[in-house]
Amino acid sequence: MEGAPSRHPDWAYLPQLVLHWISEKLKSVTDFVIFRAVCPSWRSAPLPKPRHLPPQLPWLMIAHKQNADKNDDGMRFFYDLWKGKMHMLYLPEIIDKGCCATHRGWLLVIATKGTEVFLLNPLTRDRTYLPPFTTPVRYLGEEWHAPLHDTPFQFSPSHEFRYSKVILSSDLTDPDCLITVFLHRLVIFCCRVGDPCWTMVNSPLNYCLHDVTYYNGRFYLLYDHDEPNKGDIVIIDSDEPDKPIEYNFEPELWHRAFHEMSFMEGHSGVYLIGCKEDEYELYRFHEQPMRLELITDTSNITIFNTHNFYFLAVCSDDWDKLRAFSMCTVCYAPDQETDGYYYSICYAKREDGKMAPLWDLDEEPLVLAEPKEPLMWLQPSFV
Repeated sequence: MEGAPSRHPDWAYLPQLVLHWISEKLKSVTDFVIFRAVCPSWRSAPLPKPRHLPPQLPWLMIAHKQNADKNDDGMRFFYDLWKGKMHMLYLPEIIDKGCCATHRGWLLVIATKGTEVFLLNPLTRDRTYLPPFTTPVRYLGEEWHAPLHDTPFQFSPSHEFRYSKVILSSDLTDPDCLITVFLHRLVIFCCRVGDPCWTMVNSPLNYCLHDVTYYNGRFYLLYDHDEPNKGDIVIIDSDEPDKPIEYNFEPELWHRAFHEMSFMEGHSGVYLIGCKEDEYELYRFHEQPMRLELITDTSNITIFNTHNFYFLAVCSDDWDKLRAFSMCTVCYAPDQETDGYYYSICYAKREDGKMAPLWDLDEEPLVLAEPKEPLMWLQPSFV
């Protein structure tokens, strides 16, 4: 009968209070993603406050499956460790640009030659624009009225942003949040939201700058020697950049012969990870007195890693699926039959340090060419 009420409830018009009650029952960011996908009114419901969210396992961001023309269609795949499933997100903002790094739930997106730079939250689609890398910069320690410096030598047409790194000192809601970008093992840039240009951090040593991090007002620079198990950590205070502190860690790591070493930021300080084939060691860096302390008990820590040594560490006490695991790593390898690449996720136990397969992603979408973006761990967040 025309005008008769429908027998099916219209979920799009639930009161906001009811939507709030439903949202409080959800247990993970994944559930919130599904919740917000129901309809526009549910999507406009207030987001949960970070303190109400339980600890979240990260998502693995996998390069998109290219079409026959090898064009970027804006699709990205995210493997959800909590649910053990793949999410596909359409992100038109990144078409013909590169997703180069991730931190605190934000993707660093850079256009060709650095003409456009912004942070993108793939869940909320919020964007935070940063200065382009093609504009003049200041050097750390210079006054704001000092002349700017051109940086055209950094950005040739063939420049690769693939091996970039981004560190946020706090949430972007904090006006003092410092955004640090480390480009291709060459340049360190930093800025705050709204700054008219980047500030460049000069490297005080003249050999290979391998990794950078920022913690509590200081930049930490990791340098490689030509010989294995030798290196330097240089600390640059943002308030006194002309007084760098250098620390050589050769004595502690003698005979370790690590193939790769990288920083990892923790809540209580800076850590150093040394990897040798499928084994690893975790060190805490102390400044007073300067030393590296080997962490022997990692029973409540899970270290998420990709083969380009993009690390993310979280406490795994509440996650039964990963209890007693020490490292979770992912890699891709060529598939001879399909001419594509497949992915697998492995874990290592601290007792023997050996890797073993944990999740096999063979049935998930293959990349039809060598990925142009690095494998990255994304800590999903609405902030």
